Order: sequence, then structure tokens, then C-alpha cells
Amino acid sequence: VGVIGFSVGATISWLCSESNLCNFVIGCYGSRIRDYVNRSPVCPTLLIFPAVEQTFDVDCLINSLKQKREPLLEIKKFYGVHGFMNPFSQTFNKESADQAFQTISDFLEKQLAHH
Repeated sequence: VGVIGFSVGATISWLCSESNLCNFVIGCYGSRIRDYVNRSPVCPTLLIFPAVEQTFDVDCLINSLKQKREPLLEIKKFYGVHGFMNPFSQTFNKESADQAFQTISDFLEKQLAHH
């Protein structure tokens, strides 16, 4: 079972990563993850962030998460702002979206190969 979420769904995905109900979790631009940095994933977890968010410092959040040295956590940052992967958003960035979706595809391939 895998969970993928965008925006608020990414924060929910992050919270799910701490349960034993998921085999993997993917969260894309979950801005409220900053309220839950104390969580520890128990399954492979991929978090994708834009380079810039209006409501918080992305690099600060990423550094806080990386300092925990969670072995199951992978974090990627791509050029753009919140919504850069959504082709229907004004903030869509095709190049970054393509890179992010390739990262997700690679992550899924690795996770599905283990099951």
C-alpha cells in the first residue's frame, strides 16, 4: 500500500509514514510538514518540495528533516513554487515537473521491486 499526496495531502502522507499501514509514502509540497518535523517514517518516504514557498523557508525545513538522519527519508527540491507540478496551475514549471515525476517514477520502481 502506498500513499501519495499533494499540498495538504502531502502533510497527511507524511503523518501516514509513521504508521505500519503503508509500504511507502510520497508527499509533494506539503507545507504543513513543518509542524510535524518530529515524526519518524517507518516506511520509505519521498518528500518533494519547491525551491520557494510563500509561507515558510523551504531550506530551513529540509535542513531540520535532514538533521534527523532518517534512513527511510528521501528529500528532493526542485526549481519553482508551490504547485509547480500541476499543469493547470499558473505556477506550473514543465522542466521541474518532469524532473519531479521522474524522481517519483524511480522511487516507485525501487519500492515495487521490493514487494
